[in-house]
Amino acid sequence: MGRIAKTGIATIAGACVLPALFAIPASAATVSAPSDAVVVHPDARTPEARESIERYWTPEKMASIMQGRVPDPVKDGADKLPGQDRTKPSDGAVWGDGPVKSIGRLFMTTFMTDPDGKKFSVDRSCTGTVVSDPNSPSEKTVVTANHCIVSHPYGKDGQPGYPDWSRPEWNTNLYFVPGYRDGAKPHGGFTVNTTLATRAYTESGDAGEDVAMLSMNPAADGRQIGQITGTQKIAFDAPRKDGQFTYAFGYTSDYSGAPWLTGQLLGYCAGPASKNTDRPELDHWGITCNMGKGSSGGPHLIDFDAATATGTVVGVNSEKRPSSEESISDAASLGTTSRQMYEQAQQPTQ
Repeated sequence: MGRIAKTGIATIAGACVLPALFAIPASAATVSAPSDAVVVHPDARTPEARESIERYWTPEKMASIMQGRVPDPVKDGADKLPGQDRTKPSDGAVWGDGPVKSIGRLFMTTFMTDPDGKKFSVDRSCTGTVVSDPNSPSEKTVVTANHCIVSHPYGKDGQPGYPDWSRPEWNTNLYFVPGYRDGAKPHGGFTVNTTLATRAYTESGDAGEDVAMLSMNPAADGRQIGQITGTQKIAFDAPRKDGQFTYAFGYTSDYSGAPWLTGQLLGYCAGPASKNTDRPELDHWGITCNMGKGSSGGPHLIDFDAATATGTVVGVNSEKRPSSEESISDAASLGTTSRQMYEQAQQPTQ
């Protein structure tokens, strides 16, 4: 999904597009976590809420995000490219080995305002990853971008494009589909039990803290999402360096045309990372990448094995680097607050 930075510059991830009715009411009131840096928000904690979300996200609704219509079916073999060399740099392409089970498309209903200041809702999508810290294993945690789960629809002092960060709105209908492909749910769809967000981004728009964790509800058979999809490793405060070869994944959905540009297939970029030195306080690292809206929240991975599609998540896709002549997708790094959110996501499901 897309957002507007505090500078008023549009960022990458926005996705969609189709005006939507509210399928379910907003969740219960937000409560503070033990860490003041983290905000905890309850999501689909009742059978009724979970069933409502499952009914809401039909295959047609998921496929039509950002497109204005249901795209043509993906041709067989469109993401099965045995000759694709996925070890070399790429500024954007379909991942030619099919979907990655632990990476999925995250759907939500978000909020905007019209020129008269009236709030309305739209359906959007981002990208998320099932993760686990080897030092504190998890089977139910998804990492994504903070701006994918919180909206700031109101303009500051009535100025469009300059969000009033003091008036956040929690997105509804959160629904994660691991290994999403062409409207299908090969490993099922999962609702969110608890959302964990950074206070710095949610309440003041600090792009350096544009990270969120989702504690997922189990599948109907009782299994946790990680038991079904496997997980990617996650690392906090990981050392980064210029030139470090990095992969980025996302379900970009901002163009009609090739299936991987309509959100129907998983896309990727790969190449040497660089730090955003124009705004070093953000600790953003990025790679040249043409993925756009919908890729927000997607993982940036190091030590990645292209043969097994596994690596270590060190950041999540946050925004385009405005000062670069190239299309560089910057990731928010995973620091102390991200670790706190991850640890709190391990609390018992409510």
